[in-house]
Amino acid sequence: MSADTIYVDKGASGAGDGTSWTDAYTSLQDALQAARSNGTDDAVWVAAGTYYPDEGASANADDNTESFRVESGIDLRGHFSGDEQSLGDRTLARGGPKTVLSGEIQQDGTQSNNAYTVLRITGGSAGELHVQGGAANGSGPQRRGGGAYVTGGTLHHAVLTGNRARRGAALFATGSPVLEVLRVTGNHATEAGALYFSGDTSTAGHLTVADNTAGSGPTGLYFIGSDAAIEDIAAGPNTTSTVAERIQITFNPKTVGDTLYTGGYEGELDYTVSTDDTTFTTTGSTTADVPIADNDELEISTSDSEYLSTVVANNTDTEQPPFQVSGFPDEPDYQNTTISIPKSDVVNEYQVVGFPNTSTDGRDMETTFLPHINNATRFTERQADGETLDEVATYIIDSGDSGWNDKAENAIADVRDVLPYPSTQPSILPDLDALVDSANARNEFNYHYTEQGANGNNAFRDSGYIKSTTNSFSDSAVESTRISEVYSAMSDMDEIGDNNMIDYIIDDDGSFDADEAELALRFEYNTLAGSTLQP
Repeated sequence: MSADTIYVDKGASGAGDGTSWTDAYTSLQDALQAARSNGTDDAVWVAAGTYYPDEGASANADDNTESFRVESGIDLRGHFSGDEQSLGDRTLARGGPKTVLSGEIQQDGTQSNNAYTVLRITGGSAGELHVQGGAANGSGPQRRGGGAYVTGGTLHHAVLTGNRARRGAALFATGSPVLEVLRVTGNHATEAGALYFSGDTSTAGHLTVADNTAGSGPTGLYFIGSDAAIEDIAAGPNTTSTVAERIQITFNPKTVGDTLYTGGYEGELDYTVSTDDTTFTTTGSTTADVPIADNDELEISTSDSEYLSTVVANNTDTEQPPFQVSGFPDEPDYQNTTISIPKSDVVNEYQVVGFPNTSTDGRDMETTFLPHINNATRFTERQADGETLDEVATYIIDSGDSGWNDKAENAIADVRDVLPYPSTQPSILPDLDALVDSANARNEFNYHYTEQGANGNNAFRDSGYIKSTTNSFSDSAVESTRISEVYSAMSDMDEIGDNNMIDYIIDDDGSFDADEAELALRFEYNTLAGSTLQP
């Protein structure tokens, strides 16, 4: 027996200095404190009983941040009856003396106020122990490793049961610890993993991991950035094992309509990327190794006060994003207030698109433009029956008045300049019959025509797709009216209650505000068809 053995027995009644079983410390915390501070290597032998980390002169009572700390030079052993003279004298068989390290510091049967972590090992060794009742429900590191948090040293011949944590309910391993002969049962992770290996080079073997539970992730072993060497695992029926693979992903943010603002839109988009194993908020182009497990999802969201809460993501490692292709803009791949992409669909590069919450003239998008954008049925669907449409044909029905025809052509030209999709130079047709013949010859649904008459606009649909739009105005209509009627028809954005689109695209002097008109269209055509932008 080593002369540097420190004895612990909660039932001892002697001097309490740890020099013998008779004079043993009654608190394990005081014994560990003595071992850490005396400058020598010590074996700490602990008799049967239940020990709490907040007990002893060196601990703070009822403090759930207290843990039993084993450091280099300490060899903590349990399962003594209290009279052994050597390690070989112990009875280690089932039914023998049991040394329990418990996080139930309040001893009130309520786990939520238990110690965050029962046992912390940074070096040395600990074994022949039952570790239970930890509840890592705090923040940061205090939500990992309810039973044990191990960064070095060795944990061996231990039972970890009845512990809780967000990650690593029974044990959280990082660094280079050794784990041998562990039984891990009946633990619950609110997120993932009874045993959680993170950024480590652990050596582990002879593990029994069974009947653990988890709120959302795997119940048994979980690996994130781990190079652990593990062998000889007995897994129970409810145990799963998964590896969080690190995938290099580049995120390139874009602001819808940023080129329409004088000097560009001032606020850069702040966006958040998260998986079960990481969360980070970033601005600008970012490349990161993102950990994501097989059953996990990549989530992208924004809470930037200068942007709407809706965000769009486009796969750009294999395709071009909307507005960077010829023809009609592609629909974005994902759109929501929080975009969730299963790991199986994750690619290596995304365009992350944000929508400004103020217009080019500083108007509040939520109260002005959004009702029109969200109400629009999209003049031209970007896909019809699986066929990509290249352009919208435009026509003018000849009024017999060259002056009116010129006005119509000019109004269409102004609107064509702000459309996010291609359209043809208007052709003048003699009558509606000629229009129908022309449309049939083209064999395409989408076209727009302008004719003389009372102010108005309409969109006509066929089989769920808009077949054509029309607008009309009288010869006496002023320029602003002509433009607004064409714009309303070709965008499907008009009045909503007393909220009139003309108030935003026509300035006080009657001129056409092309930037405001184009911005609304870019919002509409950079969203999923029929979707709603959230303020």
